[in-house]
Amino acid sequence: MQETTEHTELRRTVANIVENEINPFVDDWEEAEMMPLHDICKKMGQAGVLGISKPVEFGGMELDYSFEVAFAEEMGHAKAQGVSTAIGVQSNMATPALAVHGSDELRRDFLAPAIAG
Repeated sequence: MQETTEHTELRRTVANIVENEINPFVDDWEEAEMMPLHDICKKMGQAGVLGISKPVEFGGMELDYSFEVAFAEEMGHAKAQGVSTAIGVQSNMATPALAVHGSDELRRDFLAPAIAG
């Protein structure tokens, strides 16, 4: 994979979220036996990293899959891999079929909010 400045920017954004919004709180989440995934998804959506390969018209970035790989590699630095898994399922298991095969109405009602977090 040929890294570009865009890959580096994406990595920096994701690393910032992992370092500041996830890792400092993992011990507290473990103790409370809960993770605030809705809050984390919202922050990731605000950072624009939940729609990497999804259509622009629904809030995505429409980038190639190498950017999803860079995203996943940075998420691998999270101390709570449950967070990485949940985000990965949302980004790369739940939404791809909707992005490709969903009607415009379904994509507007479900894909766009998923990308927004």
